[in-house]
Amino acid sequence: MAPSQLKTLLGSIRRKPAQAPDGKRDDEAAAVQISEKTSIGHDLAHLGFKNARTVAEAITTLASGEPLNDRDLLLENGVSMLQSLPTNSGLSETVSNNFIGMLWHDLPHPPPTTSGPTARYRQPDGSGNNPWTPEMGKAGSPYSRSVPPTKPKGPNLPDPELVFDQLLKRNGRFRPHPSGLNRLFFSFANIVIHECFQTSRTDPWINETSSYVDLSTVYGNTEKEQKRVRTYEDGKIFPDSIASERIMMMPPGVVAVLLMFSRNHNHIAQNLLSVNEQGKYKDWDSLSDKHKVWQDEDIFQLSRNINVGFFASVVLKDYVAAILNTPRANSTWSLDLGAEIKQSGKRIERGTGNLVSVEFAVLYHWHAALSAADEKWMEDVLKADLPELKSIDDVTVEMFKTVMMNHGHKLMATPPKEWTFAGLHRGPDGRFNDAALAEILKDCIEEPAHAFGAHGTPASLKVVEIMGQLQARDIFNVCTMNEFRRYLNLKPYKDFEDWNPDKETARAAELLYGHIENLELYPGLMAEVTKPAMPGSGVCPGHTTGRGILDDAVALVRGDRFLSYDFNSTTLTNWGIAKLGSLPPGAYGGMFPHLLFNGLPGAWTGTSTYALLPFYTPAAAKGILKQNKVIQEYDLDRPASDMEVIGIHTHDGCKRVFEDRENFRVMYQKAIRNCTAGHDFMIGWDDAKRHDTRSNLLHEVFFEEGFEAKVSHFFKTNVAKLIKEHSLKYSSKRRSIDIVRDVTNVTPILWLAERFAIPLKTRDQPHGLLSIPEAFQIYLVLFMYQSFNIIPANEWKLREGASKAAPILRGIFEAHLKTQQGFKETIVDWLAKGSAFEVGPEADRLYHALHESKLPIGDLVGDCIGMGAPVAGNLTQQASLLIDLFLSDGYEEYKARIVELAHMDDPASERELQGFIYEGMRHAGVVPGLPRVASQDVTVMDGARGPIHIKAGHTILAATSKAAMDPVAFPDPEKFNPHRPFSDYTLLGHGLHFCFGARLVGCSLAATLREVFKLKNVRRAPGPQGYFTIVEHEFAGVTMRQYLDGNAKESPIPTTLTLEYDE
Repeated sequence: MAPSQLKTLLGSIRRKPAQAPDGKRDDEAAAVQISEKTSIGHDLAHLGFKNARTVAEAITTLASGEPLNDRDLLLENGVSMLQSLPTNSGLSETVSNNFIGMLWHDLPHPPPTTSGPTARYRQPDGSGNNPWTPEMGKAGSPYSRSVPPTKPKGPNLPDPELVFDQLLKRNGRFRPHPSGLNRLFFSFANIVIHECFQTSRTDPWINETSSYVDLSTVYGNTEKEQKRVRTYEDGKIFPDSIASERIMMMPPGVVAVLLMFSRNHNHIAQNLLSVNEQGKYKDWDSLSDKHKVWQDEDIFQLSRNINVGFFASVVLKDYVAAILNTPRANSTWSLDLGAEIKQSGKRIERGTGNLVSVEFAVLYHWHAALSAADEKWMEDVLKADLPELKSIDDVTVEMFKTVMMNHGHKLMATPPKEWTFAGLHRGPDGRFNDAALAEILKDCIEEPAHAFGAHGTPASLKVVEIMGQLQARDIFNVCTMNEFRRYLNLKPYKDFEDWNPDKETARAAELLYGHIENLELYPGLMAEVTKPAMPGSGVCPGHTTGRGILDDAVALVRGDRFLSYDFNSTTLTNWGIAKLGSLPPGAYGGMFPHLLFNGLPGAWTGTSTYALLPFYTPAAAKGILKQNKVIQEYDLDRPASDMEVIGIHTHDGCKRVFEDRENFRVMYQKAIRNCTAGHDFMIGWDDAKRHDTRSNLLHEVFFEEGFEAKVSHFFKTNVAKLIKEHSLKYSSKRRSIDIVRDVTNVTPILWLAERFAIPLKTRDQPHGLLSIPEAFQIYLVLFMYQSFNIIPANEWKLREGASKAAPILRGIFEAHLKTQQGFKETIVDWLAKGSAFEVGPEADRLYHALHESKLPIGDLVGDCIGMGAPVAGNLTQQASLLIDLFLSDGYEEYKARIVELAHMDDPASERELQGFIYEGMRHAGVVPGLPRVASQDVTVMDGARGPIHIKAGHTILAATSKAAMDPVAFPDPEKFNPHRPFSDYTLLGHGLHFCFGARLVGCSLAATLREVFKLKNVRRAPGPQGYFTIVEHEFAGVTMRQYLDGNAKESPIPTTLTLEYDE
């Protein structure tokens, strides 16, 4: 008998007989057989090598918290191990349970969102944020309570007026905010507070706004309020309208800040309609009433979502950054409060909803920080309605309520689209004057806020503080100061001097309350010792308030489904999520500068501290930048508010500007010098003699004999080659090609590379210096920085990009200029032969011709940059735009003729084809216009538009794109006339600064179009890929385009357009 059989026999003999009536043991009678589990230690000791390795890998991988690489088949090996273990294995049970737990935690339970419009749109009152608890955080709900008030309060609590006088009332000299935060910061703070706290005037338990930062101050707390601001046409709201009458009763800076978000809404709505993702929007006049309702609602709701995204971004990246003094740490760091967070493989909750509490309704009474200007504004409001008032200290609660009620009634008697403030008037379009709004904001930027802490609240807000204390005490019955600290896991104060080391303040509080445990929350927070100014502490409130601000910020953002789980392309669109990810450079990670540049484009310079560090006083901003050693990169002066670029739109007007070099100066030279290490290029000179001398020299160098024929051959050969190499085949005879990405944005770069011996990194030459896209981007940013740096919002990005790009090209050109002469040339040519660094015959001729000019190498390097940048900036885009134009509806007749010309090869067909190119450029030109700066006050006769008055120092745009459609110069401008004399056009400039590379334009574009329109049945690809996706905005009266790239980001140039043709 085997040992195992003997062991089983002995066990059976020793087992006691069953006592149950049916004669069965308990384990025999059980529905499920229960077997004794082996120990984990036993199982580990008996694992084979493969399973032991699997266990070891699982432990280390799961412990690391890093994502699982499923290619390692760890999960499959784990399952294989479980399959090999006996059914009574303790290890099997433990691993199986953990495996189930891991799979359960892969998905949220319950799901935080649902699909469809009901989940995609915010409700007017904030309901439905949590789909399973839809009432949570809804406007009109009672406040929540966070901290149970367990400390009994006696009947002898001090008089709130005495508390104000002893602890809170501002006395002595004005104490500027220690971090240099300004009136604008606290204007924005006022909006944030009113986003979440609007106590009902009839029921003090009720919060009339939602518990989310959902811009209800713009859009209203209810559907009824929302209707007050909506136009119900393509998702827009009335110009410069906001729904909150409470905000309209605030100081002017608060209203002006919120108007930036009001303006942003309509900008977003316009762009959503233009982008038209999925092609679902139609021309308004073509829609039925039913579809008008749907289209307006969809655009409005998505615009609101994106606008709220901007608001939340400002809260986190500007407001909280200033609270934490991030710019002083020379950092762009910010808290991503809505992000997915996993701890030990488990997700931290988000998107579960929020309900603001009575404790935080108390905490956000920040009256101590009121600036001197806002203090005076408050006094003036009270005195204007109370002419008999002798002292601001004599204002009673009843008097204050009467004043506020009168102002509220006046507002409510007028539609919100007609509300005004600060003595401003609306224009015929319903908007406030840009310059007037800008001056309000700049005054707020310059005005320092007051420091937090005891004895900081102005006397004009005495009644507000008294009402706040009574609300906290008698209505909310909030916890004490120390109860609140214990709840936040902060050490309670042991005595009054621990709470505030100022002996006078501590003694006054002690006389008022007796013992520290009796100290009420309201005065405890307002008069608490404040934090020092340092990196990590910028707003410098009381210590408890500082912690509470951050706690509340996490709850507001992370609890909001739309700002956490649903902060994605479903609720924001692809364009919207990309837009929210694009932060303005130079702003230490902030987003608010985008709204300032967008809302008031003529009020800032692109490097102004007023726009880029708007929450700091100019002095504080200067100190931050000096400490960070970047002060030289910023404009510290207060910018003028009426510097919007002025457009000259007619053909005659543009010619007058180009010819009047005395009054209208070119403005390129500063940017050129930044790109060329201090050297000039001829387009920056208005002196004809100096300009013409260099221009003639460079024309001889650049335009050799047979130039046009060589250019045509190059573009013809390379365009055909690129089309062949990059076309994709369908199973039928259909072919597909991304004509922009793979052809028109490539060929001019290849030409420049051959012309200047730029070492490209390609499949054939993998050891080159620059890839084709890198070379394109370098040239493009240099072109835009030097030629069109007139939009403040773009200035920093262009300057920064150019400062990185220019040294690369300078290094290449300087190396060639130094080596393409003397004995060095032979050695270098021998070493570089066959490599990406080889100097071909075209470049060799060019560099030798440049040497013959005897100009300094630095000047020649600058000339190489100046001659090449416009090629990349213009030819790439223009080819793309012409192809798109001639494939558009309404241009079929012209396309047919171009197809015919593409198959011809004689001078007449070439001339006619170039004529179509110039006519096409009239309809779809790359250059919106050419900028100039007025040297003195001047009046320009702009053709049929009449006189345009321009002040000295103003930038103007000679809008050649508008002039090209001037019916006076071009009768029937919509019709093409390919036989028009080239001299009729101002598309490439006029006079002294006529385009240097004009000879390149016609022949290169004609060669490109020949090859494209030779393709059999060339047509757009079906769907969005066959069209440009664009956003548009008006600048100086000209429609400016941005093109969406493969990541839905805005690009100044087309990046993709797919065509089809037949083989």
